[in-house]
Amino acid sequence: MGLLTHEPAAVGADTVARVLGRIDAAASLRPAQVNGCPALILRLDGEIDTVMAVRVGNGLITGLYAVRNPEKLFHLQRETALSR
Repeated sequence: MGLLTHEPAAVGADTVARVLGRIDAAASLRPAQVNGCPALILRLDGEIDTVMAVRVGNGLITGLYAVRNPEKLFHLQRETALSR
């Protein structure tokens, strides 16, 4: 998906907090790993709407990279069960 190859959608702790604070109460957020990066998967009505990769610096979230393109999110609709 190349989530970290473009400029972040939000930069700085205050801006990131404002973006996360505006998420609709009807949405669900789930932590995930996407392309090796910490991420949040936002679902509306059970369908993936947005994936936000998180940039971390000095232990703080310093940027969000948002992807909403359905073609890029399609493969995330399926969950793969992992076993040991």
